[in-house]
Amino acid sequence: MCILSYIFHPVVPKSIEYGFLLPSPDKWDFNPFWSWMVNTLLLLLTSLLLFFVNKSYNFVRTTEPSLLALFLIMSTSGPWFTEGLNSSVLICLANVVCLGIIFDSYDSRNATQEMFTLGLVAGMGGMVQYGFFPMGILYFLWSLFMKVMRVKEVLAYIAGLLCPYWIFIGIGWLSFSDIHYPSLTPMFSYIQDPSELIILLTGISLAAILGFIISMVNSIKLYAGNSKVNAMNLCVISMGVMSLLCIILDFENMSAYVETLYLATAVQIANICALWNPREPWMVTVFPGVCYIGLFACSLFL
Repeated sequence: MCILSYIFHPVVPKSIEYGFLLPSPDKWDFNPFWSWMVNTLLLLLTSLLLFFVNKSYNFVRTTEPSLLALFLIMSTSGPWFTEGLNSSVLICLANVVCLGIIFDSYDSRNATQEMFTLGLVAGMGGMVQYGFFPMGILYFLWSLFMKVMRVKEVLAYIAGLLCPYWIFIGIGWLSFSDIHYPSLTPMFSYIQDPSELIILLTGISLAAILGFIISMVNSIKLYAGNSKVNAMNLCVISMGVMSLLCIILDFENMSAYVETLYLATAVQIANICALWNPREPWMVTVFPGVCYIGLFACSLFL
């Protein structure tokens, strides 16, 4: 799907992406081929990290490959995320890394290093894409879910968040006048050719509906199970909710959050196999998989 996106060069919907201090990946002066290659490798890296995070912390307790299969299909279902290096893939990769960090700190007596690292990721990411800022709020909330929110952890997180700006501005590479402030554009107030957005909006809507319904079904067993597994899945669910809210409130920059929404939905669908033990687990992935492959085909030929 990544290769076909590169060959066919589909029309990508207009988006305005920038960071608080530096241009976003979409604005970087990359050779088109290398931009596509780096983006494809980052998608593969994200899926591999997701595999190892789940293998280490077992937040989706199944040996079925449904999690990675669905994530790869959904994440490559549109040219907006596969044609070249983009913010959505970077944010999704950062979120997987941060999930592994926060999972490792569950009920820890000292999680200052982990919280500083989460703040550093959010701070550095925000420099090139302001979509990292709401994820930074989310990382802070994760410390509450994972029982590590204390005064020293809060201070460590704030220090990590401000550290990149302190360094760049302090050594004179950038100044306060270089700071860009986002102008949020709510849904339906941004006028654009609907033909460029209908496929992307269909994919987002399908992920949101499936994610909501399945998370409600899974919560029946999750909340009655292991508290650590419950907390880890709550982190993933909150990630999907935050992504959907950002898509609605920051419609013009919505593509930056879509890959993370797809990741959260893929986890919920995979959890059906783990929690409900269907007779044919592979059947769970057929419907969403076919739908997103169909959306990809539409993006190429319509």
